[in-house]
Amino acid sequence: MNGPFPRAARLATEGGATLSLELALNEQTLEGFSDGIAVADLSMPDYPLVYVNSAFERISGYQRGELLGRNCRFLQGDERQQPAIEAMAQAIAERRDATVVLRNYRRDGTPFWNELRLCPLRNADGKVTHYLGNMRDVTSIRDLNEQLARAAIHDEVTDLLNRRGLLDRLATIEAPHGLLMLCCDIDQLRDVNATYGRAAGDVLLREMSQRLERCTGVVAAGRLGAGQFAAALQRPPCPSEAEATVASLHAELRLPFTLPGALVSLTVTLGWASCAGSQSWVAAEAEPLLIKAEAALYAAKAAGRGERRVFDPAIERESRRRLRLTAELRNALAQKEFALHYQPKVELTSGRVIGLEALLRWQHPVFGLQPPDRFLPVAEQSGLIVEIGAWALAEAARTAAELNRRGHAVQIAVNVSPVQFHRDDIPGLMRRILTETGAEPGWVSVELTETVLADRTARTLACFNALREMGIGLAMDDFGTGFASLDQLRSLPFTEVKLDRSFVRNLDRDPVQSAIVTGVLGVAHALGITAICEGVETEAERRHLMMLGCPVAQGYLFSLPLAQEDLFWLLDKHASLPVTA
Repeated sequence: MNGPFPRAARLATEGGATLSLELALNEQTLEGFSDGIAVADLSMPDYPLVYVNSAFERISGYQRGELLGRNCRFLQGDERQQPAIEAMAQAIAERRDATVVLRNYRRDGTPFWNELRLCPLRNADGKVTHYLGNMRDVTSIRDLNEQLARAAIHDEVTDLLNRRGLLDRLATIEAPHGLLMLCCDIDQLRDVNATYGRAAGDVLLREMSQRLERCTGVVAAGRLGAGQFAAALQRPPCPSEAEATVASLHAELRLPFTLPGALVSLTVTLGWASCAGSQSWVAAEAEPLLIKAEAALYAAKAAGRGERRVFDPAIERESRRRLRLTAELRNALAQKEFALHYQPKVELTSGRVIGLEALLRWQHPVFGLQPPDRFLPVAEQSGLIVEIGAWALAEAARTAAELNRRGHAVQIAVNVSPVQFHRDDIPGLMRRILTETGAEPGWVSVELTETVLADRTARTLACFNALREMGIGLAMDDFGTGFASLDQLRSLPFTEVKLDRSFVRNLDRDPVQSAIVTGVLGVAHALGITAICEGVETEAERRHLMMLGCPVAQGYLFSLPLAQEDLFWLLDKHASLPVTA
């Protein structure tokens, strides 16, 4: 031969004779390929290589002289049990094409992944005499695919499994006594990020992941998102031991965390669930069990930070109710099913209506008019309260504009949820609403419950001041039931304070209650703040409040909350309401 693969090669036949086989591709073409090309002779014992191109030498690291005359199996080293090798042998035995991916080793011992395409070569009689192999190094592609596949089921920060990866892992676990599933949440992760930086927050997440993996009995752990983690444990043979096992793990998770430059104690809220009864683990139960543990976690968070709860079927029913109600509330927004009813605020000395409180109602298509306590908690949990609250503020402003057009100079107060207050830009929202409705700032007041004052941040104070600078009223609702104090009436820019119904009840029979109301009324008067007593329902309560000097009251004694058309009729006919029974 004059070269490694002459145009016309003399190939041996089974009978020992030789014939000239004109090959489909010449040497120059094969040498130009970037893929490795090799030809094995099937007529010779052990199917030796009779040709390799330069790319094959480059990829394998072997010289042509080291390759020719040998079966290519030596490239697999000791890894002869690869499934691809069996598939390749089967294809050669059946004299057909095949494509396999297998691990080979270069001359220096480094492994690489080889995508090998096998193609039988036939002589003029149609007999397969040789096999041509097209070898491509796909190591980088395979490594990238493996990285992408790993990233798809692992959390980037902690390297724990993510939700999908955790469920996949659980499907492969053997658990003869079933599993315990835990979901936990680091309650102050956001505070750590804000105080020490996100890098410290990531350290916290990694330490939590390591604790979970070290805990006795944990067979799989994952990060579900933010500060939420999940872990599966082998369930103890004795069901009564489950609670003790979970309590022990919870105690481990609540130990102080070491952050860069700080040792911090944090609360970890936990919910857990287990397989029902004594049944053994079935892979299909993985996701339902995780969902139950998450439901238990939400119940624990509702009870307070650092709490622990086991799954209760009632939790699942409540969760489904919330999901259903959330969907209905979203639809109610789209279908304009919400309405405001207005309860007058009455000047006790004259009976004149000096203001209104807007109260949210839902005209449910099936169950009729619904009070806010039926749906507001779910609206706040779902975040829909932000949209609902924005609608209520705009609707109240439109009503105020119409009332003032009719000659009724009354201010409408609208309750703003703490959730909306902290999530939304209330001053910016009110500017847009006043522009769109044509209402004056003084025609609208924002009512806030005392819970807003629990988070007395710079942003909260800036929001208060911005509203007052615009001329919008600011009322403290349900005073005396939460965090507010008389000092806060002095230091914050409130224009109105509303004493809760609990202070009005039994005034004539409780001297302590009467003294408290007298004190609040006096402070409000001294500060120039209008004091309003809520929930006045009896003539005795009205008389006692007048005796104490209460200027304004509202309650069923004067009027029920009214729909807009009823309110217009009332004020057009009666600008003042009777203040005697």
